[in-house]
Amino acid sequence: VTRFAVLVHDLGKGTTPPDEWPRHLGHELRGADSVRVLCLRLRIPNMYRELGVLTARFHTHCHRALELRPKTLFNILRGLDALRKPQRFEQFLVACEADARGRLGLEHRTYRQGTLMRRVHQAAAGVRARPLVQQGLSGLALAEALQRERLAAITEARREFGETRAVPDLTVRPLSFSRREDEVL
Repeated sequence: VTRFAVLVHDLGKGTTPPDEWPRHLGHELRGADSVRVLCLRLRIPNMYRELGVLTARFHTHCHRALELRPKTLFNILRGLDALRKPQRFEQFLVACEADARGRLGLEHRTYRQGTLMRRVHQAAAGVRARPLVQQGLSGLALAEALQRERLAAITEARREFGETRAVPDLTVRPLSFSRREDEVL
């Protein structure tokens, strides 16, 4: 599944008008549409289509994660449905890392964006609704309070991550795929 997402995530670049080359502005949205069309035409299974579409749509957001504000990071998590589908979120991050490290000379580069996105996800996932329900919140009030709490947790995780920038992360973990196509190691 992850390999499929890596293969199709830049399909939108093929629709960039020649007069805009070598830039491919907006290729993410065009790519997501192209992946949908490809998957329908070839009858690709849904889990492949979903990850391919999300990777096409959000991969550049992930690459820019170190520059983004907490609210934008939260919106990316929501767009990826990362809190309900953490395994797919991890596959997305592996696909983004493969894209970032898939150029000659960059294959051993550390992908800090993935580390940040994992921490942000962990922070948001750590916020529980039960204490808010026990306070008497329900419905829209509960949803809004949960969103505020998650955004605060993401803001703190982002701040803590930013403080570690001075210490370079020199660990390089090779990308590896398991035999099962829906699992990433």
